[in-house]
Amino acid sequence: MKSTAPRRHLLVVGLVLACLAGGAAVLLRHDDLLYQALFHMHSVRAQGEVLRQSFLAYGHWAPMLFMALQIMQVLIAPIPGEASGVLGGYLFGAWPGFLYSSLGLTLGSWIAFGIGRVLWELMPERLMVTRLYRRFNTLVNAGAFVVPLLLFLIPGMPKDALSYLLGFSRMPLPIFLVIAGLGRMPGTLMLSLQGADVQAANYRQLTVLAGISLTLALAGFLYRRKLLANLLHWQRRRTRGTLQPPEDKP
Repeated sequence: MKSTAPRRHLLVVGLVLACLAGGAAVLLRHDDLLYQALFHMHSVRAQGEVLRQSFLAYGHWAPMLFMALQIMQVLIAPIPGEASGVLGGYLFGAWPGFLYSSLGLTLGSWIAFGIGRVLWELMPERLMVTRLYRRFNTLVNAGAFVVPLLLFLIPGMPKDALSYLLGFSRMPLPIFLVIAGLGRMPGTLMLSLQGADVQAANYRQLTVLAGISLTLALAGFLYRRKLLANLLHWQRRRTRGTLQPPEDKP
């Protein structure tokens, strides 16, 4: 019997898109409705502005503290990446927040990759025959790094966990930094723009951007397994050969 899961997923995505389209149409026709729906945001924004000024009071250290937060967000799973990304745009503005977030996330990914590589060196050789190792080392077999880049670009993929797991592969560190840095940028920019809209009380643009982000993240989450399976199948067809462990440093 054919599974109905894909149809259910399509139905959920379709309903989300329909709700977003309907809400956007109402807001575009009735500007005052937006402000009536969000009038409670005035007190929330006032409190947020106090926190923002307190953070910025650190001066030149404020970006460093924020980048440290983004590094910890990569390394520690309970810290929500979406919230910290929005925070960057709220604190510093869209483009500075995007820059600081990108630097922090890239540094955090670098550390996670290094931890994965160290763990690999401490693991017994039988790790090579596990399904986990075979799957993720296949992603970078024969120097084809297109699949890892796509995984970082697709919303809903566990990018932080992927940074650790790619440390088990033979991917060179410079290549990983390029992939992790570029792959995170589209999502980071969207979050920074949303944070800047919150600070500027630009709720109409915030609604549109949040709706786009939610839809893409939902679709990526629902279809992540199928996407990964298809990418692995495509990669196996392109690359043939024996998987090798990470090269030892001289």
